[in-house]
Amino acid sequence: MGDTVKLEGESGLSLIEVMISSFIICVSLLAIAMTMVQGILAVYYTQEQLIAKQKAREALESVFTARSTQGVTFAQIRNDNVEGGIFLTGFQTIRAMGVDGIANTADDAETDIETLTYPGPDGLLGTGDDEKLPLTSYERKITITDVLDVDGRVDPDIREITTEVRFKSHNIWRSIVVSSFVSRFA
Repeated sequence: MGDTVKLEGESGLSLIEVMISSFIICVSLLAIAMTMVQGILAVYYTQEQLIAKQKAREALESVFTARSTQGVTFAQIRNDNVEGGIFLTGFQTIRAMGVDGIANTADDAETDIETLTYPGPDGLLGTGDDEKLPLTSYERKITITDVLDVDGRVDPDIREITTEVRFKSHNIWRSIVVSSFVSRFA
């Protein structure tokens, strides 16, 4: 009864083979898990990047609208370190636009930090359970520079506006830059 009969051609796995197989499966599962984590981080970063791009475009559009409706003169479309300029120099917290309706001007300091509103648990926007996300990790800078003509002289009728929005993502500052030109003529 104690004798075991081994049939010809029958074999089993050794302990080493089982351990190697287990190791390969574990490494494969970890690789899949890391791919999923990277995908989730990419989605989160893409959302932050989209918000930054939208805030940069909003700032440019506020300048174009003010110029077209003659809310500001062409001479005022400069940074505040240039005489007559109204745009604050350097990065500013993204706040609601002040009375003038133009981003990154002195009257914005009197407004609250902008927030984004997301639908709450009920999935409907505009109900009492909506979630507000303040844009505290976003900053915007508007830089207005002169444009040179073909002879190397400053063109008096056109300026370049560069809007940079930076945001902190996983303790790293990232930036989105949007540029355009504005002319004296509406």
